[in-house]
Amino acid sequence: MSEHFPPVPVNDIVLVITHLQNDFWDPAGAGYAFTRDTLPFPDTQARIGAVISACRVHGVPIIYHNETFRPGHPELAERRGGYLRGSGRVLGLPEHNMAVRGTWGAATLEAFKPRPGAPEFEIDNAKVDPFTGSEFETLLRNLNRHILVLAGLATNFGIEMTARSASEREYGVVVLSDCTDRLLGEYSEATLRVLLPYFGRVMESATFIQEISAP
Repeated sequence: MSEHFPPVPVNDIVLVITHLQNDFWDPAGAGYAFTRDTLPFPDTQARIGAVISACRVHGVPIIYHNETFRPGHPELAERRGGYLRGSGRVLGLPEHNMAVRGTWGAATLEAFKPRPGAPEFEIDNAKVDPFTGSEFETLLRNLNRHILVLAGLATNFGIEMTARSASEREYGVVVLSDCTDRLLGEYSEATLRVLLPYFGRVMESATFIQEISAP
């Protein structure tokens, strides 16, 4: 699928960072292996950092969506005989006590935390989709931004589901392909190459930074 896009409109975008949490990105995190073994580049985290820095320079709002749970993970307790699954259950978050609210593991990586007084926000819910059961869309409306730029985890969960939900609600979508994982291997590659272009623009972070930095 080949589409021509005008340059990314810096005044109408919001950067949405999904699951940039200690448990998944810090080497001491309980779920670090999920991320470490599935990133497309050794410097993927640095690429995300460069995107965050560029957005800060150009006044682009940033929303960090953190998937978090109460102690004991009651949000994942129901299994319905095994028919109720979802990534949190399949990846064993309750068994490994991951992403518990109020703990270090659930928090945004220290180097990227929202800056006080800046248009930067954290959204917590127990879902991979930030639109579900949170004030995410309320923030979008009040920020008056209509194109979501997506980076973080995971291509076939947080990224894909956010892109789908955004498109259903008439938001534009940009996915930064070098700033997300390949958790499902070739299927993740195919998702970026074939599926996600149905919902928006898929591009690399260097091109994104170049476009929002152009005079």
